[in-house]
Amino acid sequence: MQKTIIELPNFEGFNYSWIDAEFDNIAQYESEYFAEEYNLDDEKKEEIRDNYFSQNFEELKEEICKVYAQNYFNDIEFETNVELNAEFESLGSQQTWLCRLDRFFVEVPTNKAQSLLKWILTNRYEELKEIVRDRFTSRDGYVPHYSKNLNDWGKISTWDHNQIGTALLVFFDDNDFNYDIHERVSEVIYGQIFNTLSDEMQEFLNKEYDKKEAEKAQLELFTLNS
Repeated sequence: MQKTIIELPNFEGFNYSWIDAEFDNIAQYESEYFAEEYNLDDEKKEEIRDNYFSQNFEELKEEICKVYAQNYFNDIEFETNVELNAEFESLGSQQTWLCRLDRFFVEVPTNKAQSLLKWILTNRYEELKEIVRDRFTSRDGYVPHYSKNLNDWGKISTWDHNQIGTALLVFFDDNDFNYDIHERVSEVIYGQIFNTLSDEMQEFLNKEYDKKEAEKAQLELFTLNS
């Protein structure tokens, strides 16, 4: 089956974003949990906190990208009745004068991508014209590689990942908040953040767990015999 690559036009990235904040929040929560659960002092709690993301971080990011791609199009599919079956393709980067930006690419069956674009041109043509004009009008420090006139873009079968990604913007505004993505991403982080601790820290926490379980078992035995 032929696939089409699309760049998501509004991916927040992993740096200085809500995903980055979620990393910090969950790492803080988990370190506080371990400190309370195993009666650890503040120094050890901070050591655990600082140890997160020591390894397997790229693997965690890839799992996040997978669920992000799976949930990004939920509302679009509902509105257009086009099931896209999007899958994470790759994560790239673009260096600007200010910072490095993450670029998120998905792949969808080409026939599905074409169906979506036809729906957009039929139902949101004027909106897309405005978006293209705003996004690709040259200004100081910015020379676009695409025409600001939608009519110059030609047949949709020739559109590349940037053009198709631009068309997706008709479904979003500045106040949009995708609860599905946030919930799924948080679940992935919670489920895999322990694996980002160093082997030594994982071993330490596993020993603390075994120690506490042994104490519980001993207490239960004492209670039964008393």
